[in-house]
Amino acid sequence: AFFSECKKVTTPQEKITWDVDEYLAIKDLVNGAVSGTTTTTITVDNPLYFLAGQVWMNARTGEFMQISDVNVSSSQITVVRGLTALSSSGGTAAAAINDNDTLVRIAPAVGEDSARQNTQTTTPTAVSNYCQMFRWDLQMSRRQIKREFDTGDELPYQTMKQMNEARMALNRAFLAGEKARFTDSDGQDVTTTAGMRPVITTNTWAVGGSMSEYDLDEFLQTEGLRTGSRNKMLFCSTAVMLAFSEITKDRVQYCLQLGTEKASVGIQVVEYKAPNGGVIRLVEDRFLSEAFDGTAIGCDMSVIKRAVFSRGGYNDDLHFIFNTEDPDDLGHVTTLYADMGLIYGAEQNHFKITGVSGGAKGRAIL
Repeated sequence: AFFSECKKVTTPQEKITWDVDEYLAIKDLVNGAVSGTTTTTITVDNPLYFLAGQVWMNARTGEFMQISDVNVSSSQITVVRGLTALSSSGGTAAAAINDNDTLVRIAPAVGEDSARQNTQTTTPTAVSNYCQMFRWDLQMSRRQIKREFDTGDELPYQTMKQMNEARMALNRAFLAGEKARFTDSDGQDVTTTAGMRPVITTNTWAVGGSMSEYDLDEFLQTEGLRTGSRNKMLFCSTAVMLAFSEITKDRVQYCLQLGTEKASVGIQVVEYKAPNGGVIRLVEDRFLSEAFDGTAIGCDMSVIKRAVFSRGGYNDDLHFIFNTEDPDDLGHVTTLYADMGLIYGAEQNHFKITGVSGGAKGRAIL
């Protein structure tokens, strides 16, 4: 299921590299209490978040302060306290600051004759993956080629079966593969592509039992749908699909009209709406069901692509190469080949749920 949803792009080399960037952090923590209301030096956890001229707010007290200087080496900022209460403006006055108070970035505030401000931005991080060479050979004897079954000739049947096997293998690699580059026993350079399951490390939820509706909503709102697109696809194992069904069935009543000859009863959950307005579309992935039941992988498909290493007249998307048998071979060999890898953008845009054994509406019972 996952492989079929990946859009194709091409790459000019086997190592795929892309940049991952993020917006400026909007909050930081105070590192040490400030007891007075006139002290202007505050120690913070991340001084690089701050820039002179910007206005920040203490989330607990509501006090606004403007940054006048930043000392990165000492992790200290110098501020104008009670900014919105100056000159009897009527705003929130300065108040004592506690250790671990949260400071929230608001915006720059400049005067009428403001000078050019220093630029503050983040530096993109380079992320890479490898293309992986995939090959399958279908070898058939002369007799197999001539053989006919009730359902048709054996050669086209085996060819179609090999294509299906290849697509399933690519799906497994794109979901569970690990990135590597090594030299094999024959001295050949081998690269393998990383799949989604090992890539996702930030937004993870180990359920460890029944997945409750309230806990699911909290995870989606605070982690799963917090970054990237708010509309994502959730590739589910059977246990996770059943959990969503169990959450839903407790809320549904069936009403069947007497005398109806045929009636269909059941619940198929195809979308789940989170409290923040995000939507996840549910799709069962049979590989996850068989190998990692209880697991679901939420993907921002807008940044996921399968990169095909194609150049010099070679298009190495999944394709057949016919008649690759030796010259003296009386039979037939067809090679199925691909050279591709996964681009997944920022791993923080995706999420992973594991350890699901059932579902329940409302809160979890402790």
